[in-house]
Amino acid sequence: MSGGAPQVLDMLTGRCMCGAVTFTISEKPLVDGLCHCNRCRPQSGSAFSTVIFIHRSALTITGETEVFDDIGTSGLRVLRRYCPRCGSPLTTEPELTPELFMVKAGTLDSNEWFHPAWELFVGRRRPWVSPVPGAKQYDGNPDI
Repeated sequence: MSGGAPQVLDMLTGRCMCGAVTFTISEKPLVDGLCHCNRCRPQSGSAFSTVIFIHRSALTITGETEVFDDIGTSGLRVLRRYCPRCGSPLTTEPELTPELFMVKAGTLDSNEWFHPAWELFVGRRRPWVSPVPGAKQYDGNPDI
């Protein structure tokens, strides 16, 4: 192994802040990204949301979760899953992409390898946030 950046594991684990909800992801992420949309910003409590895209079938959640039923920029439903005990946001589940989930990268037990390859809704990026060097820039949702 070279001395480069940490490598993503073949299986990922994560949890909410209080530990009442845990999860496993049985595959490497399809892509890592930042979302600057007007819905992800308030849900993340930050200027953008850090997410990994995975197949829904790769995610197993243990523990009680709740969902906030939202409407995305596509006009379609987006479920925003969170821990009802501590409020940690866990996933974004857009009806637009029925086979994919976005998992909040901050909930992963190990995320040192995370490096955004995509930035979504860049027209809504806060003026003090610089583009990630080398990341593909999208005005909205990419075709996936």
